[in-house]
Amino acid sequence: MFSDPSRIAEAINNPKFHPGDHVVLAEGPHKYTRGTFLSLKEDVEWAAIRESNGAVNSHPVEWLRSDGERE
Repeated sequence: MFSDPSRIAEAINNPKFHPGDHVVLAEGPHKYTRGTFLSLKEDVEWAAIRESNGAVNSHPVEWLRSDGERE
């Protein structure tokens, strides 16, 4: 999805989310889906989250927001 080495390094060294963080999808077709951040994918613009229904799915990191209601 992106190949700029400096953006990849930034995503790895200064992650927006950490494993266990509660997140909510703020955009996209599954907007308002809540879950727990698991990890960045190999393409660091994507993240694996465990959704509230127990399913593990990948979503663009830019769609995720911290779920302050659950923290």
